[in-house]
Order: sequence, then structure tokens, then C-alpha cells
Amino acid sequence: MSVRRFEQNVVQVMPDEPVVEVARRMRAERVGCVVIVREGRPFGILTDRDLALRVVAEGRDPRGLLARDVMTYDPITLAQGLGIESASRLMREHGVRRIPIVDDHGALVGIVTADDLMSLFARELGDTAEALLGGVDGGESR
Repeated sequence: MSVRRFEQNVVQVMPDEPVVEVARRMRAERVGCVVIVREGRPFGILTDRDLALRVVAEGRDPRGLLARDVMTYDPITLAQGLGIESASRLMREHGVRRIPIVDDHGALVGIVTADDLMSLFARELGDTAEALLGGVDGGESR
């Protein structure tokens, strides 16, 4: 199954955007991360967890920080044509929960998250369970 279903409007910010503004944007957009872009390509990623651990837990003043001060540089990316199996494997191998999707030129086109995959897998399992429980004739084998 392709990751094209996760090609959507990704919340993007520039590296020199103030952290306070990034946090407000995350709240307004109801997202847990933003992708930091440079020339349309993923340059970093900044998550709500990064804000909690790298700003709040360290007692830093967010008013004086920029996205580049607390972001994770060089995020793992996923090529547009790959499937959700690849996304899941990369998340497991690299210990990440969010992976920007890029086209053949490295431009940002979407993002896939662990939450997205869990929702997708849950729906697929639900559909399978419904098919198994609803009207399967025990006398017929296929």
C-alpha cells in the first residue's frame, strides 16, 4: 500500500522562525510536529516533544529561541513511491514516529506518522474482522 494517501498539506516553517510562533502554529493547526524546510526540502523536524524536552525541561526562555535552536536536523525521509511497509520499517529502525515524504527531487510532499499508521492498521483489522464475522459460511471453503 502506497504512502500517497499521506501526501497532504504539511505544516512547514523556516529555520529562523521563533519557537513561540512555531508552538502557536502547531496549536492552531492541531499537529504534533512541523517540518523545517529550506528551499522546499526537509531540513529538520520539530515536535511537541522537542519543545517539552529541549525548551521547557531545560528551563530555556522560548522567546529567545528559533526553530533551528531546538529542531532535529536531517530527518529521515521516505521516497514518495514507497509503501507503508517501508515507512513502518524506517520508524522502527530509526526510532522515529514521523517521517516526511519527498518526491524524486527531494521536495517535501507529505508526512507519515506512527499515529497515521496505527489508524490505518486498525481500520484494516476492523474490516478483516467484520468480513470474518459477518456472513462467512462455514460449509464453504475458498
